[in-house]
Amino acid sequence: MVKRLVIVESPAKAHTIKKILGKNYEVTASYGHIRDLPKTKLGVDIENNFEPSYITIKGKGKVIAELKKKAKKVDQVYLASDPDREGEAIAWHIYNALKLKDKNIRVEFNEITKEAIKNAVKNPKPIDEKKVNSQQTRRILDRIVGYKISPLLWKILSPHASAGRVQSVALKLICDLERKIKAFIPEKFWEVSGIFNKKLKLEIYKIDKKRVKKIKDIKVVEKLKKEIINKEFEVITAKVKKKSKRAPFPLKTSTLQQLASSYLGFTASRTMGIAQSLYEGVSIGGSYVGLITYMRTDSSRISKEAKEAAQEYIKNIFGEKYVGDYVPQKSKGKIQDAHEAVRPTDVNRSPELIKDSLNKDQYKLYKLIWERFLISQFSNMEYEQFELVSEYEKYQFRGTVNRILFDGYYKLFKENDEDSYGGDFPEIKEGDKLLLDKLDITEGITKPPARLTESSLIKKLETDGIGRPSTYAAIIETLKKREYVILTKKSFIPTEFGFEVEEILEKYFPTVMDIKFTAKMEKELDEIEDGNLEWKKVLGDFYGELKEYLEGYNKEISKILNQDIYSDLICKKCGGKMLLKTGRFGKYLECENYEEDKERVSIPKSIKITKEEMELGEIKIADRLSVVVKEKAGIETDVVCKKCGGKMIVKTGRYGKYLECENYAEDKERVSIPKGIELIEEDGIIKIKEQMAKLDAEDEAALKEVGPCDKCGSPMIVKMGRYGKFLACSNYPECKNIKKYPKK
Repeated sequence: MVKRLVIVESPAKAHTIKKILGKNYEVTASYGHIRDLPKTKLGVDIENNFEPSYITIKGKGKVIAELKKKAKKVDQVYLASDPDREGEAIAWHIYNALKLKDKNIRVEFNEITKEAIKNAVKNPKPIDEKKVNSQQTRRILDRIVGYKISPLLWKILSPHASAGRVQSVALKLICDLERKIKAFIPEKFWEVSGIFNKKLKLEIYKIDKKRVKKIKDIKVVEKLKKEIINKEFEVITAKVKKKSKRAPFPLKTSTLQQLASSYLGFTASRTMGIAQSLYEGVSIGGSYVGLITYMRTDSSRISKEAKEAAQEYIKNIFGEKYVGDYVPQKSKGKIQDAHEAVRPTDVNRSPELIKDSLNKDQYKLYKLIWERFLISQFSNMEYEQFELVSEYEKYQFRGTVNRILFDGYYKLFKENDEDSYGGDFPEIKEGDKLLLDKLDITEGITKPPARLTESSLIKKLETDGIGRPSTYAAIIETLKKREYVILTKKSFIPTEFGFEVEEILEKYFPTVMDIKFTAKMEKELDEIEDGNLEWKKVLGDFYGELKEYLEGYNKEISKILNQDIYSDLICKKCGGKMLLKTGRFGKYLECENYEEDKERVSIPKSIKITKEEMELGEIKIADRLSVVVKEKAGIETDVVCKKCGGKMIVKTGRYGKYLECENYAEDKERVSIPKGIELIEEDGIIKIKEQMAKLDAEDEAALKEVGPCDKCGSPMIVKMGRYGKFLACSNYPECKNIKKYPKK
C-alpha cells in the first residue's frame, strides 16, 4: 500500500521522481500554481493592510479535489515544489488548500538524482513563511503597479498599453539608449602606431604623460609626422611579468541566458523551457534522469561532491596538472545560496554519451552547461607578458607580447579577448635605441552605442540589480508581445508606441521608472526573506508614494478627456464633426450629433493617436483613415482574372499582399504575388501584367522541360512553397510526386 504522497509541479518531474522513490510513494503534479489573485480585479484589499484575495485558478478545482482525495489515503504528504520563492509559495498554497496539519512537510532538492531526492525526503522541514511573504510582496507589488497604472494608460493611449514594475524599467533602458543613439554625432579619429627598426610595431601610448589611444585632432597627427619620424627612441621599459587567467565561473541563470543567446541564438524563454526539461528528467536507457541542477539560481557555488567529481574527471582525461582549485564568485549583493550553479548532475554523463537521448535543442544547451561547468574546474592559464615602452621627448610608444607557459583551461576554451598569445619576445633591453622608420595612421569614425540584445539586456538588468534572473525571460517576452519593441538583427529597437508608454510613465510615475528605486525594492524583498523587514510595511511605504502619482495623473487625464477633441473627419449622415472618444476596446470617432444619427467610426489599431494630438484638442485623421480603407478595399491592377475575366486587385492579408478577383464572391479566385514582383502604381492602377506574364512564361518553360508526371502521367503544376517554387503532380492526393523547379 502507498504510504507517502509527494506533490511536485509538473508531470515530467513527477515521472522522474517516482522512478527514484519506488512503490511506497505516489508522486503527483499540481501543474504549477493552484491559487492566484483574480484576473478580473485587483484582488488586494489595500484598505485592509494589503490583504490578498486568492482564488482557485480556472481549471485547477479538479486538481485540488484529486490532491485532497490522494492525501486522505496516505500517512504522509510531502510538498516538493521548486527550491525558490515561487516554489515555496506553491507549497504554501497547496498546504492551505488541502488543509494539511503536519508542519514538517516541505522537501527541497537542487537536482533530481537518487541521492538528492532520498536525502530530501528523509529531512522534511516546515514551509518557510518568510520566503512565502517575500514572494507575496513581489506578486502584490506587481499587481498594484499593473492594475492601478495600466487602466489609466488605456484611457490616453490604447487598451494594449500596460505598466509593469520591472518591465517598464527594462523598457526605459531600451528607450534611453535609443535616444543616445539618435543624438549621437560621429567624430573622426586617428589611430597611430609606429614601425621601429623596420619590423617592430608599437602603438602610441602617451603624449605629455597623458594616455592616448584615439587621437581626435588632425593637427596632433600632422605634428607627429613632422616631429618623430626617423627619430631615435630610447627603451625605458623592457620587462617580463608572469600572469594568469582563471577559468570562467559555472553558469547561473543570467549567464546561462546570455550565453545561450550569444552562442546558440536562443531566446531567454526558449532557454528556460529547454533547461526545465533537462532538470525535470529525460529518458536515458529506459530510465528517467534529471540531467542538470535547478536552473533558477543567482549563485555560482557548487557542492563539494560535484567539485570532486569534476576534478577526478579532469585528472583522468587531461592529467592532474589541469585540475583547478575552484573558488566561488563573490556577489555584490545577496544571492540565493541555497541553490548551486547550473551544472550537470553527473559530469561523467558527457554530451556525446547521451546525444541520442536528447533532441537537437536539448543537446546544444546541455553541451553548453556541461562544458562551462567542466571548464570552471580547470586550472588557470599561465602566461608571460613582455612589455616594451620607448620614448622620445614627450612621446611614448608601447607594445606587449604574450607567451603561454601552461594552457590550463585554454585546453578546452579560448576566450575572445584582445590579447594574442604565442609570440616570440624581442631581444631588447632597457636603454636600447629604436629608430622610428614610419607611422601607420588609420582614420576612423566613432560609432554610436550598440543597441541592446537579449543577452546584453539581461546583463544590464542583472548589473543594475533590476528584477531576478528567473523573471528576465517573461519581461522580454512581454516587451515584444506588447509591441513596445521590435527585434532587428537581434537588437531591440523601441517602437513609437513603446516610446509613448515610456515617456508617460517617466513623467507621471518617476519612482516606478527609477532604476535605483527598482533595485532597492529587490533588496527589500531579500530583507523580507531574511526576516529583517515586515512585508506589509514595505507595501504600505510603496503605495503611499504611488497613490500621489496616481491622483496626479488621473487629474491630467480628466482634463484631456473632458474636453472635446475634434477630428477633421465629417459625419456622412449629417455633416457634423466627428469627435474622438475612448471606450473599453480603444479609441473611436463619434458624431457630435450622436443622439440623433447614432454615427460612430472605429479607428483601426494601425492608426496611433498620440497624447500630444489629444492635448491640442484636434486630430488629423481623415487621410490616415482613407489609406487604411484603400488598403482594405484593395488596389486595381492591370492583370485579368483567368476564370471570369474580371479585374485582379491587390489586397493585404495576414501573410502579406496577394491578388484577388473583383468577383471573388462568385469565382473564389486568389493568386499569391511571387517574389520579385514590383508593385508600381500609375494613375491608381498597379502595373504588373508584364512582370506576371514573364513569370508565367518561365513556369510554362519549366513544365515543358519536366513534362508529365513520371509516376501517373498526369500534368505537373507549379506550386509555391516555403523555399520558393516547386513542381507537383496535379493528381493529388492519389499521386504525391514532386520535383524541383528547374534552374534558369
